[in-house]
Amino acid sequence: MRNFFIVWGLFSVSLITYMPNVKAESANTVIAVVVANNQTTSDLKLAKPDLNLIYWRKQLYWAKGHRIKPVNLRTEHPLRQQFSLKILGALPKQQIDYWNGLYFNGVSPPHVVNSEEAVIRYVADTIGSIGYVDACLVDDRIKAILWIDHDQITSNAPENFHCQ
Repeated sequence: MRNFFIVWGLFSVSLITYMPNVKAESANTVIAVVVANNQTTSDLKLAKPDLNLIYWRKQLYWAKGHRIKPVNLRTEHPLRQQFSLKILGALPKQQIDYWNGLYFNGVSPPHVVNSEEAVIRYVADTIGSIGYVDACLVDDRIKAILWIDHDQITSNAPENFHCQ
């Protein structure tokens, strides 16, 4: 029994020392802002201010008149936290009062899903939608229109970007 506690203690210490590395790694994920692969992107010349307006639900329509349907990951998802800080300037939990105020005026927050695969499916299947995922997950169902790498937000993939 004593060996069990020794092994458990070593496991716990290794898990605790590993956890900060997980957070650090997710904080450096390259994010791809994505739309459906069949969506015309000639009118989607977006920059950070545009994305900010879309996700705060202050810009509701694309240039050609289609309703914008943004999708978010769940509040606790590390990619949502990273996206919210870089684009909206606040963590999801800090946005609760804002959304509560708008809700009573008939404005709903972006749709929320549980996983990046769910974001991909939502964006691929929903006309006018926009979302974000780990850039390494972009496949032929969606296309990246913006890339967020650290503090850089560009319409081109970051230099030296490689997925493993």
